[in-house]
Amino acid sequence: MVRLMKRTSNLPRPARWLWAMPNLALICFLAVGVALLLFIRNNERQRQHDELVEAVLWQDRALRAELTARQKQLEGMAHDLVRGDISEGAFYGRAADIMTSSPEVLAIAYTNEFGDAVWSYPAQSMAPLQMVPAVIEPLQRSARIGIASSTPPFDFPGAGQAVALSFPAVQGNRTLGAFVAIVSLKGLLRNYVPWWIAKRFQLGIVNLDGDTLAARPEQPLPDAGPLSYDVALDPPGYGLRLRARIFLTGWPLWQHALYWVLAGLSALMLWSLWVLKRHMRERLTAERAMLREMNMRQALEDSLVSGVFATDREGRTLHVNPAFCRMVGFEAEELLGGTPPFPYWAPETTNQCAQIFAAILRGECPMNGFSLRYQRKSGERFDVRLYSSPLIDGEGRHTGWVASMTDVTELKREREALKASHERFVAVLNGLDAAVAVTDRRNGELLLSNRAFREAFRLTAPDGPLCALPLRHADPGGEWFDPVLGRWYQHHRRETLWVDQSRVWLDIATDVSERKQAADRERQQTEKLQQTARLIAMGEIASSLAHELNQPLAAISSYSTACRNLVASRQLRPEELDGALDKISEQARRAGAIIRGIREFVQKREPKRSVCRVGDLLDTVLSLLAAPLNRHFVRLVEIRVADDTELFADRVMLEQVLFNLCKNAIEAMVEGPQERCELTVETRTRGDWLDMIVADRGPGIASDDVEKLFRPFYTTKAEGMGMGLNICRTIVEHHQGRLAVEAREGGGSRFVVSLPLATQPIFKETEHHAV
Repeated sequence: MVRLMKRTSNLPRPARWLWAMPNLALICFLAVGVALLLFIRNNERQRQHDELVEAVLWQDRALRAELTARQKQLEGMAHDLVRGDISEGAFYGRAADIMTSSPEVLAIAYTNEFGDAVWSYPAQSMAPLQMVPAVIEPLQRSARIGIASSTPPFDFPGAGQAVALSFPAVQGNRTLGAFVAIVSLKGLLRNYVPWWIAKRFQLGIVNLDGDTLAARPEQPLPDAGPLSYDVALDPPGYGLRLRARIFLTGWPLWQHALYWVLAGLSALMLWSLWVLKRHMRERLTAERAMLREMNMRQALEDSLVSGVFATDREGRTLHVNPAFCRMVGFEAEELLGGTPPFPYWAPETTNQCAQIFAAILRGECPMNGFSLRYQRKSGERFDVRLYSSPLIDGEGRHTGWVASMTDVTELKREREALKASHERFVAVLNGLDAAVAVTDRRNGELLLSNRAFREAFRLTAPDGPLCALPLRHADPGGEWFDPVLGRWYQHHRRETLWVDQSRVWLDIATDVSERKQAADRERQQTEKLQQTARLIAMGEIASSLAHELNQPLAAISSYSTACRNLVASRQLRPEELDGALDKISEQARRAGAIIRGIREFVQKREPKRSVCRVGDLLDTVLSLLAAPLNRHFVRLVEIRVADDTELFADRVMLEQVLFNLCKNAIEAMVEGPQERCELTVETRTRGDWLDMIVADRGPGIASDDVEKLFRPFYTTKAEGMGMGLNICRTIVEHHQGRLAVEAREGGGSRFVVSLPLATQPIFKETEHHAV
C-alpha cells in the first residue's frame, strides 16, 4: 500500500488525494474493527477472571474447613488419651471410622516424642516417613513441645503428594506423644471440589517453586497467563497455595465471522485499487519492457566472444555479430547477403567447408559441432569449432539457420604442448623405483601408473583402466602389507587435481620389506629385554604381593568366622548371611585381581591396546609399590585431577613405565635424609594431552647425564642393567607420546610422561607391527 502511494507521488495534487483517501479509509476501518474486537475480548476476560476469583475463594474456605475438621478429630483423640478413655483397640476403631468417612485420610498414627509410631492404622503406614528428615522433624517437634503442627508435602507411596497433620497429647507439663493424620492432596481435591467448579476451572495445590503437587482435573493445561489466581492454603502451610486456572475457550463464532468480513472487505478494496493501478501502468510497463529487452539482447550479442552468424534456408547471410567480424577481419557490410563460397573459407579447405555448410542446410547438427580451418582477411589461418541450430521466428516458423563458432587455435596448441609434457612426465615416473599411481577419487579407477607400480602388482596394459587400485584400502601415511605378494610398503597419499580438474588420489608406495624384517628383529630383542626387566622387578614386588593378599585373605577368614558364629547362635537372619557372603565374594575377587595383575605384568606377550582409565592404572602401580614405600620410609603424595580420563593404550606396558619410574625415584632417595623422602605422583590434562608426572627429592641428575640417560646400557647404579629408561621411552613413543626429564625446584628430578588423549586407535596395528 505504501509502495502504491509512492508510485502515485508524481501525479497532480487532486489525483494524489483521490489515491490517498481510499487507503486512509481502509486503515481507519481496520483500526476501528480491531479496537472493537479487543475491547469485547478484554471485557470477556475480566468477567471470567472475576468468576475465577469467586470460585477459588469459596473452595479455599471449603478445604480449610475440612482440614480443620481433621485436626479437631485428632484433638479429640488426644484428649481421650489424656483422660485414659482410649486404648489401642479403640484407636484402631476410631481411625477406621475417620478414614471411612474421610477418604482423603491415608493413615492415622499415634507417635512418641521421637516421631516413632506406637499405634498406626494401617500397620507400618508411618515407615516411609522415617526416611524423610524434613517430614519427621515437625512431627518430633510437635510431640516434644506440645504444639499442633503440619509437615511440608512429601511423596507417599501409592498416593502421590501428601501432608501430615499432628496434634499433641499433653498431660500437665508432660507430653505423651502426638496423633498424626496423613492427608492425600489429590484425595482432598477429588472429594471436596464440586463438579460444577471442576467443569470450568482447574484447581491445584502448588509449592513455593510453583510445582503442581495435585490438581483436579489432572490433565495439564496450557499457560493461562492472567486467567489464574492463587491463595495461601493454611493449614497445612509450608508455602502451599491453592491455584485456580480457567479452561481457555475459543472466541465466539460471531467474532471469527467479523474478522473474516473485515478481511474480505479489505481484500476487496486492495484488489480494486490494484486493478485500477494495473490498467494505468500497463502500456508504460509494456513499452519499457520492450525497450529493456531490445537493449539487453543487443548488449548480450555485442559482449559475446563467440562469433555468431545467421543465414536463410538457402544459405544467404542475414546477420553477423561483432565477434564474428573480429575473427574473420571483414566488416559486416562485406558479409551480409553473401552466399557460398564465403571469403573467409581457406582455399585448401574450401571443399570441406562446402560439405559442412551443405550438411547444416540439411539440418545435420551434431552435438560436438564441426571442426574447420578458416582464414582471416589478412590471410592468417585459424581453427574454429562450429555449432549450428535452426532459426525459429516469433511465430514458430523455421526461417533459416544460426551458427556460432569459437576460435580453438590456442587450445589445440596447448593440447599439443600438454601431450609433450605428459610424455616427459611419464618418462620421469617410469624411472622411479617407488610405485606411483593416480586413481579416481570417487570409484577408484586407475588413471595413471608407472612401470614400478605395474611390475610390483603384476598389471598388464589391458588391465589398467579396469583395475581398482590395490592400495585403495591401505592406510594413507602408514605401512601396508600385501598378503598376495607378501611384501611391506610405505604408503603416502594426497589429494590433487587431475588434468580435467577432477579430484584424484596420488599414491606413492615404497617397498620396505627389508626394513620391516630388521624392525621385527629389533622388536623381538626389545621384548626380551622388557621381559627380563619385568622378571627382575618381580623380586621387588614379592613383598607387595604378600601384603596385598594378606588383607583379602584376613577379611575372608573374619567373615567366615562371623558366619559360623551366627549359625551357632541360632539367631541367623538371611540378610545378615547374604551380606557376609557378599563380602567374602568381594574379597576373593580382589585377591584374584591382585594375582592376575601380577601375572599380566610379568607375562611376555604382544602389545594389546584397549580403553583404560588413568585412575585404575595408577591404583595398580601404587599397590605394587606399597612394600618398597614402607620399607624405605618414603611418603607418597598423590595429585590426581584426571582419574576419569581414558586412554587407548596397552595398560600393562604403561603400568611397567610408571612402575619403573617410581621404583627409580624411590631408589634415588634411599641414601638421603628421611624427612626428604617424598614421592609425588601427579596426573593432569593439557588440551588433547595427558601428563603423568613422577617426582622425587633425590640428589637429582647431572646435566651431562641427561643426554645419556635414555641410551641403552647406560646406568648410574652399581647393579643396574641400563635398559629401564630406554624401554620406558620406547613404550611411550610406541603410544605416540613423549618421555622427558627435568630438574625439580628444591632438589630432585621430575619425569614427565605425555600421552595423546584418544578413545580409538591412532593407527592400525597388525600382528607384524613393531614396538
